[in-house]
Parts: sequence; C-alpha cells; structure tokens
Amino acid sequence: MKTLVLAAGKPREELSVLVPPGQNKVLLRILGKPIIYYPLTAINKTLKSEILLVYRSGEEKVYQTAAKYIDTIMTPIPQYDGNSVTDALLTAAEKLGDTDYFLLVFGDIVFSEDAIAQVLSTHLTQDLEATILVTPLVPEYAYTYGVVRVDEEGYVKRVIENPQIVAEEPYYVTGGIYILPTYILDEIKRKNMSFPQALNHLAQNGKMKAVYWSGLWIDIGYPWDLLEAVHQLMSRMNKTIIARSAEIENNVVIEGPAIIDDGVYIDHYAVIKGPVYIGKNSFIGTHSFVRHFTDLEKKTRIGAFAEVKNTITQPYTLLDSKVILADSIIGENTIIGANSITLNILPEQEKYPRLRTHLVKPTSIKVQKRKLGAIIGYNVKINPSTIISPGSIIKPNSVISHIKPLKP
Repeated sequence: MKTLVLAAGKPREELSVLVPPGQNKVLLRILGKPIIYYPLTAINKTLKSEILLVYRSGEEKVYQTAAKYIDTIMTPIPQYDGNSVTDALLTAAEKLGDTDYFLLVFGDIVFSEDAIAQVLSTHLTQDLEATILVTPLVPEYAYTYGVVRVDEEGYVKRVIENPQIVAEEPYYVTGGIYILPTYILDEIKRKNMSFPQALNHLAQNGKMKAVYWSGLWIDIGYPWDLLEAVHQLMSRMNKTIIARSAEIENNVVIEGPAIIDDGVYIDHYAVIKGPVYIGKNSFIGTHSFVRHFTDLEKKTRIGAFAEVKNTITQPYTLLDSKVILADSIIGENTIIGANSITLNILPEQEKYPRLRTHLVKPTSIKVQKRKLGAIIGYNVKINPSTIISPGSIIKPNSVISHIKPLKP
C-alpha cells in the first residue's frame, strides 16, 4: 500500500498573510517544526511504505523540507494546474496505478500516529472498500469542513461537499486520513466527479467505515488553528528541556514545562512561565515575561520589559522593548516597534470560524469570551507605540506608521 500526502493546497485568505511566496502553509512552523512534519512522522512511525508527495510547482521547498523527516522512499509529484483536492489526486493517479488501495493523508493536519494506526487496523481486519477517520463536529463550524453522515453501525452513508447548517445526527468531520480503493481515481476522471462526490458515491454503493477519533487533531485552515495546535501540543508537555548551548542568566526564573532550544540567550531577570517553546538562536531581553502557550520560532528577538502570551512568532521576528502581545500570530521577518500592544478581547458581534472560546481570568468570572489579538503578515514593520485592535489582520509587506484601528 502506498501513501499519498497532499501538500499543494492554497491557504485561505486569512492564513495567506503568513505564507511568503514560494512557500506553502504546510511550512509554517509549530514548536520548531513545519506543519508537514506532524503528518509525515505519524506516517513514518506507522507504515513503512513509499510516500508520494504532491506539492505545487514553484514550491519545491515543500518537498525539500519534507524529505528531512522520513527514512523511507519519497516520490515528489509537482502539481502544475488546479487548486482542489480532486486536482491533486488526479496529478498522482499515474503513480498509484500499481496498487489496489492507498493511504491518503492531508499534509496540513496535526495529529498523532495512533490515528493512522486505528484506520489501518480497522481496514485490514474488516471487509471494507474504504475507511475514513472522523472527528466530532461543532455544528456552527460545519461549513469549514468536509462532513459525513454515519449510521449506528459506523458506516458512512453520506458525504456532504458544501455543508452549511447540519441538524441531523450523527454527523462528523472528515479527518483527512483515508484508505481508498485506487479505482476511485478512475471514477473521478471518468465521471468528472469532485473528490467529495466520489466519496459519497462510494459510501452509498459500498462499505465505507468511519473510525472515530477524539485525540490530537487540528486542521490548519485558519490562522487561529495554529494557536489551537500549539495549545494542544504544549498541553502534552510535562518537563523542561534546556539545550546545552542555551545561555541563561542565573537570575532568570523558569517555571516549566518549557523547551529552550540551541543557541538561545535569556537575559537577566526574565521570567519564563510554561508551557513555552523558545526556538534556536532566539534572544529574550532583560525583565521580559514569556507566558503560557507561547511559541517563539528560531531567531526571534524580544527586547527588554516585553510580555508575550499565547502567541506564535514565525522565524526572524523582532519585538522591541515594552511590546505586549497576546493571542497573536506574527509572520516571519516582521518588526514590532517599542511600546506597541495587541488588544485581544473580541467584541460580541465579531464571529470567527473555528476560534476556540477561552475562560476569562479570574475563574470567578464565569463568562466565556473569544480572544484573538492580531494576525500580522510576513515582512511587516509596526512602528513604535501602535495599538492594534482585536482580530486585526495585517497584510504582508505593510508599514504601520501611526496609531489606528486595524481590521481585515
């Protein structure tokens, strides 16, 4: 059985501000690794088979990066045309012609290897034409996912291509991991079907089993999905790991768990309160406070008296002195000037798909609020003393030169 990994998709508009030209969203980094690292290592630990990797022509960095993380054969397949999953599947069809079944995995999903193991076990021990991973559905976000209807015996009976409002139970989210018969590619081509249409046809005319999964699983479709991925991965951290080459002053306070990578320098009186990841060759200035669920990717520099919480910085980011960032994502090569602040409590009328709800502290206040700071694109310069409104999305290569509310 061969494995097909799809990594050619174009990001949604909200996420695209973080993806520089020639790259892909699967190269955005989480805890020191690109997104594609997570599905590839899960596959590599579970199934030692040839991996076919579909990537978009012009984004060769996807294949070059992916090849670093596996020890099995990987065949690159550039996709020249089309933007859909269907187009990507047809691009790989010829390479799958010598196998009856294949494992299909989407390259923009963060999950643990047990998910693949369960799909494989179910398919190999039952008489099935197809097997699909499914995860619980939040009905209000149905339109952002593929959705399936499952009967009481666990068989998929319907696949919905463009779900809007889902009322009938039970429905589940398609989990981006499938074992499929290779002939489905012929059906797609011959009958001019989309991938969801072909899945629906297979479900209604064959035996397609759903494998229920409630473990680690995040589909990276929106920027705030990155925050959720960091939250889930860091929630599994249980110790502090400090690289030997990291330099930490004696009066620094570290309350773990934390991962502090090679070449990091943490200056006097800084406080690190985990879970936290600090990437290679990063710098934390004196008296700065790096708080829970913060992911600082390599060569991030934070000036003195800054505070960062529940935030992701992509590589080569500079935060000047007295910057306060909360619930934000910062693209690579971005500079944020001194005394700048991201506000993070969204107004009630602001609705963001798949944005998780967080409990406002202190815990005595039993009010659920949606928190989101700013999504700041790559190569952005935020001039000093800028106040950035909650939920702002700042386009790449922008220069923000004065205080103003910023909206998408």
